[in-house]
Formats: sequence, structure tokens, C-alpha cells
Amino acid sequence: MKTTLLKKLLTFLLPITIIPLLLMLIFYYIYLHKVLEDEIIDSQKKILNHIVYDIKERINIPSELDKHLEQAYISLPGLSIYDKEMNIISHNFEMKNNDEVNKKYYSEVLEQHFKKVFQRNNDDIFHDKKNHLLTKPIRNNNEIVAYAISNYKSAIDMKMITINHTFLYLLFVIIFTVFILSIFIIIFSLKLLHPLQLLIDGIKKITSGNLSFAIDNISNDEIGVVVDAFNTMTQKRKLVQEELQKIAILDGLTGLYNHKFFYTALENEIARGDRYNEFISLLLIDIDNFKIVNDTYGHIAGDTILIELSKRLMTRARTTDYVCRYGGEEIAIILVETDIIAAKAIADSLRLLIEKEPFLIEDGRYISITVSIGVSTYNNEAKDPSTIFMNADKALYEAKDSGRNCTCVFEKNND
Repeated sequence: MKTTLLKKLLTFLLPITIIPLLLMLIFYYIYLHKVLEDEIIDSQKKILNHIVYDIKERINIPSELDKHLEQAYISLPGLSIYDKEMNIISHNFEMKNNDEVNKKYYSEVLEQHFKKVFQRNNDDIFHDKKNHLLTKPIRNNNEIVAYAISNYKSAIDMKMITINHTFLYLLFVIIFTVFILSIFIIIFSLKLLHPLQLLIDGIKKITSGNLSFAIDNISNDEIGVVVDAFNTMTQKRKLVQEELQKIAILDGLTGLYNHKFFYTALENEIARGDRYNEFISLLLIDIDNFKIVNDTYGHIAGDTILIELSKRLMTRARTTDYVCRYGGEEIAIILVETDIIAAKAIADSLRLLIEKEPFLIEDGRYISITVSIGVSTYNNEAKDPSTIFMNADKALYEAKDSGRNCTCVFEKNND
């Protein structure tokens, strides 16, 4: 177990230690190469711009031009001057003949490069990234007489030698550091195995679903802090889970019990009423002409009315009753230990309360609404939730057909 735990610890710690360091080093290397290349290109562009004005008068004197380029632009290796026919005029690097030039620049590459240059009709420096060439037209009396070309690849290669040496040195330092760190982890982890094992065992119990379990904390160091934090997190998770369970049975708009919970509660209360021979009644409430309210005042006003209506019903409901949003503007109330006479009296009081007290909407206006209510009860002919609800629904339709704003009780002969 200790070997396994230590192996897991090293397997976890070493990758998260060495991989970020190597990634940082690689990105640093790429970044240096990019910065270096940009600096060299910017520097050579500035030099090329200066050359154009510096050698205008020497274009027709190649020997003097060679000497001048070699002395004045030694910091720009690979600089050469070509005429409009792609013939080399001068250069600042050693070569024996034109074949040397072809070897340095490659005739085919130059030919393709000049085709791109000739297509341009401005004095801006042309940057051929593919072949690492910078080209600047040289004008005399507003006419292009030659081209200054610089191959900056050799300059970059020389600079990269230094960067490569630095990179290898940093790589060695990282490998050595990781080696020392690994030894330190092995030694230090031996002191952590027991509290870590307790933590692992506790995590297994908690992840299996036992959120009431608390991990024993026998350490006062960082592991102890982790254990305390994990216990706190577990308790918070337990509270969140309880909250989620609560949310799962509530309607998002009104805060009433939702449709799914309605049938669960009705089934449970019917079973309890059957067991203890108690009355169970159901009210099904529907807002009259609610579509007209939405069409006239907007759906936000309709939602406001639903929310406020739910609050009023919850305020008048007993702690044993269940107030549920069945759907849309329909609200169902399960009345525990309530016979049909008492249920109708409660329904009438709620209906009158809703009729007499207008509802304030967001724009400051008051809207008066009425409701129709259907009442049914648990009896020998209605012993299951679907039958009781169907009876209440039939009574509700009778209330609607009777002109709305009234309460109707389901009776057997109604069917």
C-alpha cells in the first residue's frame, strides 16, 4: 500500500512539475527565436533604407561600391546589389566568381524572387519570408536603377547558436532540479503516508455516497488543512444536494410545489388517508380569462399575477396542505384531513379573497382577476390520484361553464 501510494504520488507530482517547466522553456525558445528574427529584420530594413540613399552615386563604380559596402555595412552580411537585369553589381561577402553567388542565393530562387519584386511598383521594402530576403529598390532621377538585397538567414543562424547554448544549459538545470526534487519528494512523502491513507479512505467513503462521513484529522500540517477543507466541502455538498432536491420539487416561477411533486404528494396523502380513515380533498384553481390578461398587459404582468396569487394562497394555506402549480395558470391545493363541505368553504373564501384584492403589476397599475375552482374529495368511488384529479377537473369545467368566478363541487351525477 505504501509503495502504491508513493508511486501514485510521484506519478502525479513529477509530470505536473517537469511538463510545465519544459513547456515554458519551449515557448521561451520559440519566443526568443521570433523576437530575434523580428529584431534582425527591423534592423536590416533600417540599414537597407539607409543604403538606398548612401550608394546612389556609387552604382556605376562597382570597385568603389564593393569597398564601401564591405567597410560601411559589415553588420549586414549577405548584402548585394543587383541591376534591373538580375546581374550582380556589388556585394559585401567573399566570393570567387558568380557561381559562388548562385550557391549563396540560388539562381532559381532569385529568379522567382525578382518576379515578385518586378510586380511591385513602389519603393517599399519587399519581404520574401519564404527565402529570407529583403529587397529595396534604388532610384536615381525617379527611375529604378538597381536593387539592394539582403539575405538575413545567416544573421539569424549566428544568433541562434547563442540561444541554443542557453537552451541546453537551461534544460540541464531543469533536469537536475527535477532529479533533486524527486529525491526530496520520496523522503518527505514517507512522513505523509498515514494521514494521506486516512484521507484516501475517507474520500472513497464520501464518493460512494456517504456525505455524512467526516475524515479523522490527525495532522496539524497542510494535510490537516486539506482534511478540514474536504470535510467542509463535503458538508457544503450535502447542503447543496439537499437544496437541489428541494429545487427539483418546486416550480421555478412561483415557488410552489411542481406538477411532478403534486402527484407524489396526492398519492402519499391518499394512502395515509386510507390507512387512518381520514378525509382528503382537492381544489383545482384556474384564473379566469388569463389569456386576455397576457394579451392586454403582457406576459411579464401575467407572471407577476401568478407569483402574487401563489403568495396569497400560500399565506392562507395550512402547514399540512400542499399548494402546487399544476400547469400554466392552474393551481392545485391538497387539503389534508378536510371533508368536502370544509373544502368548499375554503375554496369560496379563497375565491372571494382573490376577487376583492386587485394585483399590482410592474407599471404601477392594479388588475382585478377572478378564479374558478373545482372541488373533489377522496371517497369510495375516487381512491386513486388520477380519479380525484379528474373529478376536480370536471368540477372546474362546470364552474367555467357556469359563468366563471364560482366554485363547483364534483358530484357523482355531474358525470
